Amino acid sequence: MSRATYGSLIEEATRYMESGRRQVHVERFRDKQDAEIAVAAYYGLLDAAREHIWTLVGPARMAGVIASQHPHPIEATAVVLADVLQAGPEDAPPNPHVVTPPRHVWDHAGRFVRAASDLISSHVTITGGLRTPDAVVVLDEQARTAALGRIGSFIAALTTTQDALALRVGQTGVRWTKIGRWLPPAMRLQAAALAVVRVAEVTGTPAASDLDGLSPATASVRDRTPIDHLDGLVSRIRRAAWTLRERPDYSVRTLADIARAGFEVAVHTAVFHGVDLHDRQLAARDPNARRAAAWLAVMGDLRSYRGECPVDRAVHADVVAVHDLLATLVPRHRLDVDRGTSADFDDRRLGAVLHGACAALGQAAGWNATTLSRLARGGHVYVEVERLGRDRLSEDADLAAAKLTGSTPLVPAPTERIETTLDRYRAVTDAAASWSSREQMEGIDGTRQHAQEQDAHVLTRAAISS
Repeated sequence: MSRATYGSLIEEATRYMESGRRQVHVERFRDKQDAEIAVAAYYGLLDAAREHIWTLVGPARMAGVIASQHPHPIEATAVVLADVLQAGPEDAPPNPHVVTPPRHVWDHAGRFVRAASDLISSHVTITGGLRTPDAVVVLDEQARTAALGRIGSFIAALTTTQDALALRVGQTGVRWTKIGRWLPPAMRLQAAALAVVRVAEVTGTPAASDLDGLSPATASVRDRTPIDHLDGLVSRIRRAAWTLRERPDYSVRTLADIARAGFEVAVHTAVFHGVDLHDRQLAARDPNARRAAAWLAVMGDLRSYRGECPVDRAVHADVVAVHDLLATLVPRHRLDVDRGTSADFDDRRLGAVLHGACAALGQAAGWNATTLSRLARGGHVYVEVERLGRDRLSEDADLAAAKLTGSTPLVPAPTERIETTLDRYRAVTDAAASWSSREQMEGIDGTRQHAQEQDAHVLTRAAISS
């Protein structure tokens, strides 16, 4: 089973919502109880949509939108829509969606909308901070505009059923005065929803956005096919690399583990395409083999360094699991055929996951370069004195004495060695960029652009423009 994405959750919610609309238009309710269940599910779905608007705009931004004299048009109309969306009158049938299983198709739709809200919340904090490397997609103006336009269209379509729903409820014998309180005319709500849709259309925002492919940040990697398990493991390693950039744990061995994962994925991707890495001429022409060589150089450098903290056991376990899975999925002795040309579904799925893993770990290389640079600047990366060459020792009498006496087994890593490793990291990111479009590599908003400028500064040692 593949991981849920934001787009798939909204699509499922829309499918159930439309199913409920069709039922209202073509079928009568059997009795008053069924009618009350439908009314409760209707307001439950509207409430889920209101919560989703809050999630997309964000509580921290919501207050600013309300107080601002010149808010962003899509956010201003979304706040109006959220304000118009009410939970229903006090005497309306309650919707105990938290404690009871779904009783109506609209209850299913509400669950998917709430799941989409939870998915977004797993990437950002309540104050708008970033929890994951993919959180910048949630903060992207175009992605958020597209999502708000879609939820506006969702609400507009749902509320067109309100009059038909009132008629069906009345056919069961419920008093019309009560129905008038439960389901009053929805013109104002529809107008607010359509205003959001119009603003999204005026801005030229596409119906789909980068948000559609967003997966939960806390997705489990268990109980799946081996291919999906590999995909989940690499996603977790990628997230760990991003976290290390934000909050370094002073463990060089963890950086070496991530480099090992990048190397092994590149090697097995080359094998997947039938490339014999022992054939130097053939390997020199294959981009996956060149990427593996770049990772191998980085890994060799990192293993020569020493840090102040032990390896992150969770990352190490994930890297070992990746090694074991790759050995099973892409045996290195199978070089008789390029499985990338296969029509078999599993081979095509595996090829997509392998190339996605190469791109993900190539991105992780940029983050790890930033981490290594920070650690080195703070004096937290060491080398063994025994590994220093004569040229370096001849430049520093204290180091030469330390090597002779053995009084200091570790010394801070020389700047030139760190710079060499950063250059090798750059070779990895360049290899990853050759497989990715420039649109994917560049930032989609100020937050992502700033983060990538920082990484570029580390990899090129160029000045960051203010």
